Amino acid sequence: MKPKRYPVLLRQVTTIQDDAMRESVDLEAEGMLFETKDGFAVKFVQEDEQPIDTTIKWSHDQVALNRKGPVSMHHVFILGQQTKSGYESQFGQMLMQTETHTIEMLDQEMRFTYDLMMNHQAVGTYTIELTWKRSETDGV
Repeated sequence: MKPKRYPVLLRQVTTIQDDAMRESVDLEAEGMLFETKDGFAVKFVQEDEQPIDTTIKWSHDQVALNRKGPVSMHHVFILGQQTKSGYESQFGQMLMQTETHTIEMLDQEMRFTYDLMMNHQAVGTYTIELTWKRSETDGV
């Protein structure tokens, strides 16, 4: 059976906590949600000076984040574990390391929290909250 997919309107709020500083970045985009046998994947384009193709896959206790464009990365966040990957941008390649604290899935909402280190330097605690709603009534 072919997995269901349908267009969605999504909102991604990234909150960064670094000691006393707190910053939030809000992104809204149109995308496509794909239901999989053990979770879902959502694809969208992050519009910036140069667009970034983004895919977020969720299944049970892990989230995979892929970005292609001026920022390129593939990182897997696994609940309760430290994971490492490469991160490429206009500033060069860096080592990205995370320790994932929470992964929550609710109805049309996914949230995960992790500590981030770039090139062995602590950057802060990140919370990514992704919400979506169908932009059409029928799946494809």
